[in-house]
Amino acid sequence: MKRDRFEKPPLPTNAHGHTRRVGFELEYAGLTLPKSAAILLKELGGGRVEEVNPYHYKLRETRYGDFTLVLDFQFLIHSGLQKWLHSVGLDQALEKETVEALERFIATLSEAVVPYEVTTPPIPLGELEAMERIKEALRRHGAMGTRADPFYAFGFHINPEVARIGVDHILSVLRAFFLLYDYLVERIKPDMTRRLTPYIDPFDGDYVQMVLDPGYDPTMVEFIEDYLDYNPTRNRALDLLPLLAYIDTDRVMARMEGEKISARPTWHYRLPNSRVDEAGWCTCEAWNSWVLVERLAADEEALGRLSKACLLHLASPFHFFDKEAWLAEVKAWVEWSS
Repeated sequence: MKRDRFEKPPLPTNAHGHTRRVGFELEYAGLTLPKSAAILLKELGGGRVEEVNPYHYKLRETRYGDFTLVLDFQFLIHSGLQKWLHSVGLDQALEKETVEALERFIATLSEAVVPYEVTTPPIPLGELEAMERIKEALRRHGAMGTRADPFYAFGFHINPEVARIGVDHILSVLRAFFLLYDYLVERIKPDMTRRLTPYIDPFDGDYVQMVLDPGYDPTMVEFIEDYLDYNPTRNRALDLLPLLAYIDTDRVMARMEGEKISARPTWHYRLPNSRVDEAGWCTCEAWNSWVLVERLAADEEALGRLSKACLLHLASPFHFFDKEAWLAEVKAWVEWSS
């Protein structure tokens, strides 16, 4: 029997018994938004294009739902220069042509280092090959990924629907991510430019040790407050803010005032590179690295054992120099579980 390239997580359904879904965000360069929209419409077999502004397109009525295509420069995407000028009272002082010229100038400068991004709607677990077909269509037409230029700090983000919205489950998955983090970095090899940016910052060591401690048994409110105390930012390799905002919007937004957070019942896994231009790379590789996290989270015995081992490792004053011994323990579990 042919093995599914996109592996199934141990909990394939959500708390309501429905098949879980997964959203993806793929960053790339080398294709304009109109060209990208045309490529995707053909690959998806239909739909319609809506131009929100020159830097923000929507693909409506596709078989999976609505896709978003943007030049990932937030200032232009979400408001456009003209709206911002209106907010500061300058819209009447500048001619429309001047504003449009400024927008084009900013966008042209941005294209050198800022990616285009396609964001998918939630796709059912059994249909994740659709993401690979999208990636391949863009690759065939010249899309460029992380390694195409030293300045391309492009990512491939994965937004899996949470299987259970309860503090115990969320805590188990976060612990599993912490335990696998060094292994995932070695396996995925995030581009150095991406690692030098703040976008995929690792978690603070004190927070990691607090969460891995077997005595850490918070309520959901306590967990959210602790997370916000240590991580008042979107810039984590695993960003929990969209999920926590879904669970308790008022609490999160009161602490993250001014931050744009899309509340949704998903993890936001940001570690993988965008290797859209590499024929030998399958998006399933990034997805399967996430499934490994969920697999460890579901292995209660291994999770407890590796948590204790990791805490001993981190307590050593020489842990930075003894990472290989720790990685060997993790790799032993990975090999056993595969």
